[in-house]
Amino acid sequence: MRALIVDHSKVFRTIWQRLVVQAGHEPMTVDNAAAGLAVLSRQPADVVCVSLSLPDGDGISFAREARQLDNGQSVPIILLTSTTDRRIHRRAFEAGITDVHSRTRIEQLFERIRHFVREKDDLLSGRVLYVEDSPTVSRVMIHVMKKMNLEVDHFRSAAAAVDAFDPDLHDLVISDIVVEGDFSGVTLVSRLRENHPDKTELPILAMSAVENEARRVELFRLGVNDFISKPVIMEEARARIGNLIVNKQLFDQVRQQRQQLYEMAMTDPLTGLYNRNSLAEFTRKLESSANRRDMPVSVILIDIDHFKSVNDQHGHLVGDYVLRELGELLSHSCRDEDLAVRFGGEELMLVLPWCPFNDAVRRAEELRERIERLMPAGIALTGSFGVSALTPGHPVELEAALNAADRAVYRAKAQGRNRVEALLPEQALAEEDDVFTIDDDDDALRA
Repeated sequence: MRALIVDHSKVFRTIWQRLVVQAGHEPMTVDNAAAGLAVLSRQPADVVCVSLSLPDGDGISFAREARQLDNGQSVPIILLTSTTDRRIHRRAFEAGITDVHSRTRIEQLFERIRHFVREKDDLLSGRVLYVEDSPTVSRVMIHVMKKMNLEVDHFRSAAAAVDAFDPDLHDLVISDIVVEGDFSGVTLVSRLRENHPDKTELPILAMSAVENEARRVELFRLGVNDFISKPVIMEEARARIGNLIVNKQLFDQVRQQRQQLYEMAMTDPLTGLYNRNSLAEFTRKLESSANRRDMPVSVILIDIDHFKSVNDQHGHLVGDYVLRELGELLSHSCRDEDLAVRFGGEELMLVLPWCPFNDAVRRAEELRERIERLMPAGIALTGSFGVSALTPGHPVELEAALNAADRAVYRAKAQGRNRVEALLPEQALAEEDDVFTIDDDDDALRA
């Protein structure tokens, strides 16, 4: 970091030099405006800090002269003062001051400067869809973006750009408003926004040599995020492009983190299957869809036989491994529309849209055989299966199917385990007075 400090106080300069050296940088300090301007005319700086009060003038006059130098046109200039006078602040910004900071908080100033330098030095990553028919302007803009470490797909016409746009590939769209071809940059913006209305997902930067306030307002109403007037000031373009891409990628990270949190809340961490939270949300949507479309829906409930003995004999780590293997088996047995759920400790479930009752019974039998052949950690396993379904033409209430599948599981266990039993909800209601006796200590007696 190359920070030029222009301040009359020897104490301030000494403290500043110590901070800079400790951070591994080379200090540049002078005590008057003339010396500061001389330094800046000889070599560029990443940032300039200048005191409001100087022996040969003031920081505001210094900034005005610094902006006339080649090395001072785009460098951030921070005015150091303890005054809160708004008139002085206004004069400072009119003279080209970037920011105002208290000169008594040196450590905070140092962190602020590091922020400015970090923004300038950090390389971006991303891809830009760029529409410009002027060879001169496009050559300069592409050079600027490539120096920012950005990939650029350049098109001369808006029509070609629309066809090439990929929301998974492009982080930013930049377009001149007046370009060659069948339609303008305005039409490009309109068409992109029709399909991608969220400005955080697709930022659009418009450019134009036409200084027309009404046209600019129209562009913002159509959905551009920002606007640059031509001729383009390259430092301004760099800043605006960088801001749009960084903001877009930050929003992408937030969306990704939100999705990850949602998946964590809806997924069983051990098996990777969905959990009962997912089941509740999925069944609400499924019931509504099934009732509208007269959709057959089936349920398979699986209870792993004698699973308690696996934990007792081999330990809970082995038991967890067995459950993970079962979860993987179940996931691989699913169609895209199916929902595989860890319903309880060793209870697993499949909810099968567009699957008639007889097909679900067949799938349950196939799963029973696959579990019998699985042998996770060398342990023989079997499962008791309960199958139920909702008949098309009747109001869909998945809870009735779940209860019937649960009852069918206990019928399978009562009849020796490692088998598939099937009950429609109306059959389960007719049997609700029956009692199944199960002969294991780890299983309950259930009506």
